[in-house]
Amino acid sequence: MKTKLSLLFFFIAFSISNAFAHALWIETPSNGKKGQAQEVRIFFGEYESNQPDSTAKWFSNLKAFRLILTAPNGKTQLLKASPDVQFFKTSFTPDEDGTYQLSVVHEVEGIFENAKIDYYAFADVRVGNGKTNNNHPTKAALTIRPDKTALKSGDVAIYKMKYQKAPFAKQKLSIVGPDRKVQATETDADGKFTFKPEQQGNYFFEAFTEDKTPGQLNGKNYEKVWHLVTYTTEVK
Repeated sequence: MKTKLSLLFFFIAFSISNAFAHALWIETPSNGKKGQAQEVRIFFGEYESNQPDSTAKWFSNLKAFRLILTAPNGKTQLLKASPDVQFFKTSFTPDEDGTYQLSVVHEVEGIFENAKIDYYAFADVRVGNGKTNNNHPTKAALTIRPDKTALKSGDVAIYKMKYQKAPFAKQKLSIVGPDRKVQATETDADGKFTFKPEQQGNYFFEAFTEDKTPGQLNGKNYEKVWHLVTYTTEVK
């Protein structure tokens, strides 16, 4: 069984089973047009090895994820997605300029290896010349936000990560480029890192952290919480 490389360092450090070295992510073009349907796909599996799981095999209550669309004016909408063979799919039609945010915040209902698992997935769609909204209105504990979206190769963007509303400072994360190669990077003291894509194509960001605060979920005790976040963007 192939191990998910981009999280291997973190998962070994915290003795997490390879069975949960999977991620949830969103794919959609980073540029949209007013009045034109924008397709969105949600995957679960091993991104860098290009091995999404069949939707029929998604574990626990993962199929019950909620995909939220936040418009540039701040209004939110639940997008209903339908299963395909290897992903769920849906669409929306932009009606204003600005950045549309797509987000999934999902709590797995089962306890695995004495841990509760929270998945977060984010993507942005820029329409027209509107500004990027740097705030996520979701309840995600771990977030990734760029200062600009819809990048071209050679552009420079500053990404900021927060954990429990504070800077995710001095933390490692991985970036997977169009060639599926994994590049490690680290946030600074303010939870920021610089991204300068050299190739066109899709880029995948992923980070993980563990909260050792115990609790109870659905009548079962857990010793810790695993937070896994992804952000995807298309570079032109």
